[in-house]
Amino acid sequence: MKFRNLFWGVILIFIGTLAIFNNLDVIDFAWRKLWNLWPVFLMLWGISILPIKDGIRLGLVIITLGLTMFYITDQAVFTETEDVSSYSWNNNDRDDEDYDENEYTGYDTDTVNNANFLIPFSEDIETAVLRFDAVAGHYVLKGSTANLLTFNLSDSDMANIYRYSVKTQGNNAQVNIDTKKHTNLKLKNKNNHKGILKLNDTPIWTIDIDAGATDLDFNMEKFMVKKISIDAGAAEIDVTVGEKYPDVKVSIDAGAADITIRVPKGSGCKINMDTFLADKTLNGFEKRDGKYITSNYENAENTIYIDINSAISNITVVRY
Repeated sequence: MKFRNLFWGVILIFIGTLAIFNNLDVIDFAWRKLWNLWPVFLMLWGISILPIKDGIRLGLVIITLGLTMFYITDQAVFTETEDVSSYSWNNNDRDDEDYDENEYTGYDTDTVNNANFLIPFSEDIETAVLRFDAVAGHYVLKGSTANLLTFNLSDSDMANIYRYSVKTQGNNAQVNIDTKKHTNLKLKNKNNHKGILKLNDTPIWTIDIDAGATDLDFNMEKFMVKKISIDAGAAEIDVTVGEKYPDVKVSIDAGAADITIRVPKGSGCKINMDTFLADKTLNGFEKRDGKYITSNYENAENTIYIDINSAISNITVVRY
């Protein structure tokens, strides 16, 4: 049997298996994002023209597709086995030099198991930190609130996942939204699982998001956001930065992601990228010393520094 027939046969089996898993809700795969797998098909093309025996060539094809399927399935299933019967604030993973674990000892802590909640605002609060673990779903930062924060989810499945913790001391507040104990929880269609966040526009915010196979749409035009950090897997990330804070830092570490960042034309912007097989659209930027910079970066009153570390991604930065 010709290798060409086996090659296309394996490809069709792979796509068919992907479709079956998606229809059976084993994974949640958006077919419009199939282009994100173009490097895989490039690898398969390379394997097909290698001057090696057909058996070895076919084995390499199967291994490549198998690893791809494993990655897609692993990103689409949320599994959490941590025992959370007692909650403690853990700041060990922060990369923000402005926050020291020792500074927050003695905070009063309120831990609540509830998916739809509001956290009252106190006029004494000047700075706030949000740490958010986003499981498979679509999460939107939409508008402001007179409270410190509100969080609303669209369905009961998600209500069984989330809880929050609040710590306050003086004019500082920290909000942690994370997941409760769950094992082998499969969210059938992440587009049906929508969470809406609203923030108070008075404090200076630091936002830290840990996301898996997630869609994030965060419009921060109305807020004084000092820093937003996003650690994501196979995600669609849409972030809009405003001009309320003079020196904004945006940090994104992602796998196979579609990333769109919107920055004001009046703000100077510098982008540092460490990417692999990324498609970049950076209109209005020029490359200097390995970084992408707007012409007004040195003289602008407000500046935005963006650091992106990603693998197979589509990256667009829009000046509005």
